[in-house]
Amino acid sequence: MLLTPSSPQLKPVPLGRLSRSPDVSGAKRRARTEVLALSKIEPLAGRHRLGAFSCGKPQLDAWLTAFARSNHHLKFTRAFVVCDSDTVIGYYGLAPTVVVPNLVNRTKLMSEAPVQIPCLMIGQLAVDQRYRGQGLGTALVRDAFRRSLAGSDLVGASALVVRAIDEDTQLFWQSWGFKASQVNLSILVRSLSDIRTWLRDYSL
Repeated sequence: MLLTPSSPQLKPVPLGRLSRSPDVSGAKRRARTEVLALSKIEPLAGRHRLGAFSCGKPQLDAWLTAFARSNHHLKFTRAFVVCDSDTVIGYYGLAPTVVVPNLVNRTKLMSEAPVQIPCLMIGQLAVDQRYRGQGLGTALVRDAFRRSLAGSDLVGASALVVRAIDEDTQLFWQSWGFKASQVNLSILVRSLSDIRTWLRDYSL
């Protein structure tokens, strides 16, 4: 894994549109605002309906329907959702994790790292395929960034880790500035200090 000291300012692309150039136009910004007006991103609750969700990746559909509620209740993973009339149309899971220094690229930080480096992990993130192209993926990632930064201020965490289940997912996270582990390309990392800087610059 890699703790990046300062990743390039990459322009993210929404889920389901990996083949297109990133769009940072005013229209896209308005679309994101309209999506969030549809339903705020909030913790998973009992009223939320999960059964109709379909993102086109069975593994992510199955996690939501079979494991999200129990994991959220037991605090193994905190699930956050965006809904259309209480039907979940997008979600992500956030959990604590650790990485060992010998899995990351060497930086000055690594020379001072403990045996295990505390991090946060986006274990899952998906958008119902019927709602793609509306900026939901971007909204979910940015929400995960903000919550991760808030969590790291309370308990300490150096980086945000993601796990790519396939090549498309890997490309998606790379478009957000994540870098692959030295020993496992399906595990990607971006430093929280870099994310903090990116969010500040992106909001300008």
